[in-house]
Parts: sequence; C-alpha cells; structure tokens
Amino acid sequence: MKWAHFLHIYQPSDQHPGVLEKIVNESYRPLIRGFLKEPKTKITLNINAVLSEMLFEHGYRDVIEDIKILVEMGRVELTGSAKFHAFLPFLPEDEVKRQIMLNHETNKRYFGDAFNPKGFFPPEMAYSPKVAEVAADLGYEWVILDEVSMTAKNGDLINDTIRKIGDLDIDVYFREKAPSNLIMGAFVRSAKSLEAAMKERMSKNEYVITAMDGETFGHHRPGLEKIFFEVMHSDSFDNVLISDLKTSYPKGESVMPLDSTWASNMKDVNAGNPFNLWFDKSNKIHEYEWELATLAITALHDSNYSDVKYPEMLEETIKWDEMTSDQKQGEEKKRQWLKARDALDRALNSDPWWWASAKPWWSVEMIEKGMFALFSVITTIPDVSDEIKDKGEDLYKNILFTAHEWQRNGIVDAMERNDSKERRIPLSKRFGASDHYKALLSVLKIQEEKASNNREYEQAIKWRDGQYKLERDLDIYDAVHILDLFRNEGDFEKFNEILSEYKNKFREISKGQPE
Repeated sequence: MKWAHFLHIYQPSDQHPGVLEKIVNESYRPLIRGFLKEPKTKITLNINAVLSEMLFEHGYRDVIEDIKILVEMGRVELTGSAKFHAFLPFLPEDEVKRQIMLNHETNKRYFGDAFNPKGFFPPEMAYSPKVAEVAADLGYEWVILDEVSMTAKNGDLINDTIRKIGDLDIDVYFREKAPSNLIMGAFVRSAKSLEAAMKERMSKNEYVITAMDGETFGHHRPGLEKIFFEVMHSDSFDNVLISDLKTSYPKGESVMPLDSTWASNMKDVNAGNPFNLWFDKSNKIHEYEWELATLAITALHDSNYSDVKYPEMLEETIKWDEMTSDQKQGEEKKRQWLKARDALDRALNSDPWWWASAKPWWSVEMIEKGMFALFSVITTIPDVSDEIKDKGEDLYKNILFTAHEWQRNGIVDAMERNDSKERRIPLSKRFGASDHYKALLSVLKIQEEKASNNREYEQAIKWRDGQYKLERDLDIYDAVHILDLFRNEGDFEKFNEILSEYKNKFREISKGQPE
C-alpha cells in the first residue's frame, strides 16, 4: 500500500500578527524542520498564496525558503488553489479563475521555480463541476476531493486505479475520512499505532490519501507533528507524493463526483445540501451573505471603471500634466476601483460563511467583520448608484439583526444541539455495532482485571471507567472514543477473538430475514 499525505495551510488576510506568530512557531516551523531532517519525507502541500504573502511581509521568510528547499529535494510538492481561500462553487466562473490565477502568480513570485503545481486543492475541498472545468482549463493535472463525493452515491471506495472526471482532461484523487480523522483527532500518535489501526490495508495493492489542516499539528494539537516524522522514517509505510501515484496504478474509469466538501457527510450530500457549513438551504444568514457577495461582485463588474470597460491606466502612456481634467478624474476613479477590486478578492474568503453555520461554529463578530468587508467593497466602487449602496446596507443590517436575533432567542444553541445530536451516537446505538459493543465491554472487563492483578490501579480505573461510559451511553462525550483508546493501548487480538465469537453466535441464530 502506498500512502500520500496532503497538508493544507492557510490564514486569512486579516489574521492578527500575534496569532500568526504563534502558528508559525508552533506548527509551520516545527513541521518544516522535521521534514528537512527526515530524508524519506513525502508531503503534498497546499499553501494559499495569501499566507505566502503574509509570511513574507511579517518576516517569516525562512518558512518560504525552507519549503523551497524541500521542493528542490523532492520531499514536498506544492499545489494550486484560490489565493484568498474563496468558496468556489458559488462564485461566477470569472471570479473562480481570478482567485486561482492570483494564487499562482503570487506563489510563483515567492517560490520561483519551486512552484510548479500539477495538482489543485479547492478550498474546503468544495467541489462542483464548474471547479473541475476551470482547473482543467488552467492546465492542472489532478484535483483532490473528499471521498464522500463518490461514496454518497456508490458506497465504499477502493483506491487501486487512477480516475478521471468525466470527459475532462483531469484526474481526481479522493481523501479518505477515516485515516485522516484517525491522525487529525490524535487517536494515533505514533507510526506503530497508525500501522496497527490500518493493519488490514497495509498489505493490499491500494493507495490511501489523508488530507488535513497543517495547523492541527503543533498548534491545535501540541506534539502531534511527531507522528509525521515517525511515519516518514518507518519502513512500514511506502510514502509518496500524490502526483507520483499515477506511475504505480493503472488508469481506471471516468467518474462524476457529487457536489461536496471535506466537511460533508453522506446524509448532507444525498439530501442535496452538501455545502451546509457555507450555504445551508435552511440558513437565512447564509442566504443574505451570498446575496451581499453577489451584489458586490455584480456592482464591481458593472462599473464603468472595471477592467473590461477601462482596461488600462492612461498614465502608462500619457504624462499626468498632459491629461485633461476629465482624464485625470477618470484615472483617480480607476485607482479607486482597483482598491475595490483588491478588497473584493480578500472579502470573498470562506470564513464568514463558516462562522454563520452554527454547526457548531458561530461568531457574530466574525460574521460582521466579513460582511462589513463586502459592504465596504460596494461603497468603494467610484460610480456605484445610491440604490445599490442602499441595498447593500439593507443586506448588511439584515445579516447582523438576524445573527443577534438568533443568538438572543436561543436559535444558535438549538442548531448546535441538533447537529450534535446527529453526530453524537453512542456505540451501543450505532447501526451494526452491537457485536462490537458487547465484545468491547467483555474485553474491557478482562483488561481491568489484568491491570488490577498487576497492581496497575490507574490503568484498571481507566478500563473500569470505559465500561461505565459505554454502559450508560456516555462515550459520546469523549474527545478520543473508547474504542480508539483501546485500539492503541489494549489487547486488540483478544477483542477480535471475542468479537468473532459474538458474530458466530449471531450467525447461528439469525434467520437471514428481518422478523
């Protein structure tokens, strides 16, 4: 089995300098320095160009230079994306293309020849056919999506071939949720425990792709970055770059992925609501936010000083002193339009929609910040009408009023509870998990007695508490599920033995048809 590791790093353009410094020192530098020390490193990395720009401007140029060195060593490959982390499926095609080209131009400026991306990462892995079409038109060879874009329709996904998207000239690779969450959730913290968790897959002629936010390692979860260094160093893992997978696996069928993100589940996709953290069909704030974004985009494009209607600055060919007063006025308004253009690029980042999802992410402050940025774009356009300004102001106010109303009236709390209720299902109630539940209770009891007999009372208490939680359906509150904890520290062979016994008993009494 070959393993391709994908990391995504990004910070919004208005990130506080102190927070950026903390993330650089806790995550980016430790990861990169570890990769420099390990010769067998293979990482496919996306860095949105807005972050590259910020790293350069805030003095963290060593991060950029070290990434360049890793690329030159063949240990890292860089991908394309959208510069300001825009949510691409809901943007007009020309804005999608602009975000991607800005990303390429900016990263090319900072990374030089090291930035020669073959693959494309849509922010949030937000996919629609338009995204694939634009990426293919711009010459990208592959795009990475979440497996739910296929499994929601076709069930289990076996990665043993290289697939194309429809009749487009672009391959598609699918990130697997289970192993990604296993690492990202710190259920495994060593190469040995990861190998144990993936035991059934390790000997198969398949490939697995994990994809995670880079900031998880060292910043959100201190010390977790060490698992990468162990995995890279271990002879048990055949690590590769995503772009190299096509040299080891045959071409497969063409596929038509469904609209999705890496936060989507099968229920969301099958219900026709795959983007619910950024445009939930039942979320009025999301609706208002996209109305305001569309209004800002349309107003900017309709301006007489747009790049289409006013393509060049006259001062590039005519001296200022030789211009008429009307020409000078036009030049000043064009400069103002360019400021609005840059402000719109930045304001289209996906963050304010995410903070309005209330599943469970919610922040009135972040919503207001993002929507004020969009409203400011409208007011900056030099020839925008009062009618458009008024409409923009009404939308901005509606968003804030609705957000505060939701917060005051407990709607946000109710949305979070409903979302948590769907996700927090105890092992005893999970479909098809009754055998695992019974087997786990039995083997936890054995572990408790074994630890107690060895006078390892702290361990015994842990296994006792695990039984208590399982028996009372309290395992939903564990950051690390009891089963994952047991997989790393318990006698998993004994668990499988007991599980097999329960399954055999079930087969003996089952009639083969539901009663």
